[in-house]
Amino acid sequence: MRSGCPSGWRIITLVLALLPAASCFAAHPLITEDTGTQGRGNGQLELTAEFGHDEAADAEEDAADLSAVLSYGLRDNLDVLLTLPYSRADAKADGATTTVQGLGDIGLDAKWRFFEEGRLGVALKTGVTFATGDDTRNLGAGKSNASVNLVASYETAQWGYYLHLGHLRNRNVHGERNVIHHASVALTRTVSDRLKLVADLGRFTSTDRSTSVDARFLTLGAIFGVRDDFDIDLGVKRGLSDPETDTTLQMGIALRF
Repeated sequence: MRSGCPSGWRIITLVLALLPAASCFAAHPLITEDTGTQGRGNGQLELTAEFGHDEAADAEEDAADLSAVLSYGLRDNLDVLLTLPYSRADAKADGATTTVQGLGDIGLDAKWRFFEEGRLGVALKTGVTFATGDDTRNLGAGKSNASVNLVASYETAQWGYYLHLGHLRNRNVHGERNVIHHASVALTRTVSDRLKLVADLGRFTSTDRSTSVDARFLTLGAIFGVRDDFDIDLGVKRGLSDPETDTTLQMGIALRF
């Protein structure tokens, strides 16, 4: 599992720490989606960085996962999202360090909020990933894939409650499981006009066929609104089971336009 930043990424960490960000729907550092959309003709650019540290009995890994997500509102209740991921991993074993870095599998998603009644909302998010990452260096699955997610939210002036159920078709050339399930719940607390505290608890089916233990995690974080269209978020994700990364530092910015 993961934590400290590889030295080559310290500048990126500093830059992200100094930039302001925006409250995003499916707000980073949460993995759990919400049912919010950008609104017709509105957009959002979200830049995120996650630095993880993972240790096993005979090896350890430091990793940095960066992504840019561009969202655009086709209708008031329908968004299209384009995700560009980039990652770097430094694996240490038997006294040697191996570094792999590059572009991952690009994603294209749509989120449709099909039900809204008072404080309750329900949305469907579906998407595909394209085999753009180099699968020979474990930067991609080597095959295109599809996912479907059902999200429900209940929001008051101060509290937000979210449920997220997902199914991923994980076709790949690495011998991993072909089907991944996701379930998570999130809680948000609006402290002020500018500050929101968040918590996320969930699980994924492990991609490792040799174990029946799910990857489970807990995330605690905060989102600070610098301006109405610009926020910063910070979080820490802890692995609650062996397949999940031990510790991950999360940070991001989002700009709405």
